[in-house]
Amino acid sequence: MLNSNNDQSTFALITGASHGMGKAIAFECARRGMNVMLVALPEPILDSVIKKIREEFKVKVLGFGIDLSNEDAPKQVYDFTRKENIRINILVNNAGFGAGGLFERHSLEKYYSMIRLNNSAFIGLTYYFLDDLKSFPVSHMLNMSSMEATLPLPYKATYTGTKNFIYSFSLALNEELRPHNVKITVICPGPVVTNEEGMSRMKAQGWRAKLLVKMPDEIASIAVKAMLKGKAIVIPGTVPWLIVRVMNLFPEFLKMRILEKVFRVYKDM
Repeated sequence: MLNSNNDQSTFALITGASHGMGKAIAFECARRGMNVMLVALPEPILDSVIKKIREEFKVKVLGFGIDLSNEDAPKQVYDFTRKENIRINILVNNAGFGAGGLFERHSLEKYYSMIRLNNSAFIGLTYYFLDDLKSFPVSHMLNMSSMEATLPLPYKATYTGTKNFIYSFSLALNEELRPHNVKITVICPGPVVTNEEGMSRMKAQGWRAKLLVKMPDEIASIAVKAMLKGKAIVIPGTVPWLIVRVMNLFPEFLKMRILEKVFRVYKDM
């Protein structure tokens, strides 16, 4: 076990930890005996998640409320861990959001905010906590991407772009850090029910979504297990795995025509 409740200075840090996938991963880590630090927006729900984990598991729980899309947020998170005299041996970069529809339907600020949260905060946290991760005999980073990372989806262009960045960066950095025993896992799930917006996109897909959709607890269990085994890439579920593999066998122009037809239902979202 990487960090048990017997080591009060070692923590797994999870971003976007107050709901959805982040919350599920936080509970999965705590269930495995890890101390957890939850980073999320400064809202009452964060306090309730912290309280629930403390009640259910004999681990130490810290919380830090912050908007990670702010430029200096990663440094503030890092400074908080120094103040608390804790070290991070598991970093879970989960925070992010998406949007569907014609590119011009959303504001430029929304896209900038998406990039700041999905990519800039992710890079900042990785940068600041790299020395912590290197200081352990073995440490782990779990980065939340998507099966869409290798399937550029029309009508979700910015979102799939941010997820492709996470995917590519994770694989590249994993090789750089191999001599230091810092193992990076990038998880690429299909549709996951985490919020109302995601639910509306799945409803738009109808029966197709039912073949792909999974619940956060299910993905969290798969993700943490794969992370601890040091797997580089995880695509949960047989159907998502097959779709990614098969679609990448098509010529690029044909793959994109198929994807546009399938995801045209997102056009007016």
